[in-house]
Amino acid sequence: MIRSVALNGPAVSQKLRARLRGVLLVFATLFANCAWPHATQLSSARLVLQGRVVEAFIEMDARDLDAALHTRLADSAGGVSPDALRTNAAAIAALTVAGTSLSFEGGAPCHPAPGTVDAKAGHVVLAMRWTCPPGGGVLAYSVSLFHDIDPAAKHIVALSGDAKRFALLSVATPRVVLATVAGNVADVGWHYFVTGIEHIALGWDHMAFVVAVILWGRRPWPLLRVITAFTLAHSITLALAVLDVVSVPAGPVEVLIALSIVYVAAENFFVRDIERRWRLTFLFGLIHGFGFAGALREFGLPPDAVGLALAAFNVGVEVGQIGVVIAGLGLLMAADALHGGGRDPRLVKGLSAALMICGILWTVQRAIG
Repeated sequence: MIRSVALNGPAVSQKLRARLRGVLLVFATLFANCAWPHATQLSSARLVLQGRVVEAFIEMDARDLDAALHTRLADSAGGVSPDALRTNAAAIAALTVAGTSLSFEGGAPCHPAPGTVDAKAGHVVLAMRWTCPPGGGVLAYSVSLFHDIDPAAKHIVALSGDAKRFALLSVATPRVVLATVAGNVADVGWHYFVTGIEHIALGWDHMAFVVAVILWGRRPWPLLRVITAFTLAHSITLALAVLDVVSVPAGPVEVLIALSIVYVAAENFFVRDIERRWRLTFLFGLIHGFGFAGALREFGLPPDAVGLALAAFNVGVEVGQIGVVIAGLGLLMAADALHGGGRDPRLVKGLSAALMICGILWTVQRAIG
């Protein structure tokens, strides 16, 4: 028995070593698959620059999209399934918008508008249009398509139209400067002027503050002083914040803006004379200015026309505020006529209560993130 074991020992050892090598090979394969889950093919972007508009065709391999989106676009014949393409068109567009971008250096991003999704052999082609804001500057293209599934992913960029450029992008070099686009002063001014008006029209918190301020107002001069003080104050902090002279965290500013609505709405229950309210609106205007600056920063500023854009945006905000005051005062005066010519305290207190509730809700929402 002892001799048999001795004779069979080397054979057993060889089998164990062979099995161990097999196990190690399996683990190595699994590790490689985890580290490099998918080897992508080349994706590409054909861009045509015309003024501030860039028309694009983004071409991607269907198998790469399947790996990224967990879809079944690629069929067994090496083509693209029409049904799968239709079903997943929105997801393909969303992935492409997230993975590609155009923007001016240090300025505003260009707005993407995905178009049709078509098949080309085993590839998917998405039409895209970027509309860049006025102001001009150095236009750059960035890509991160498939970087999360393949660190070796490559992307070809070919630019034609107003400028010519060719580049090969990767994880190491995900960005390329395309061209320098000239700005137009009139376009910049008008664009940011309209943006300022839109910010008031869509900024419910700023609008609510202005409405709360004027609820007891009946004469133009006191109202003009109140709105002028508010405008002057937020113009100061808007400029200081945008020019990076003063930096204030956005979170606390948004909470304070909501609290300003609560305070003014609550004050309407006890104070009817708005003659001295301009001091209060000046103080709160300083806070609201930081809020305007945050919105303008998110929108972006043209690096070669910051002063013009800032001034135009501020004028637009002022025009929007005046529009709110005129409309609000007109409705209040119409209500006065129905009430015998005087301001109905029940109307003011009811609206103030509603605004105060909105302010409290906004405060809580912003405080808890």
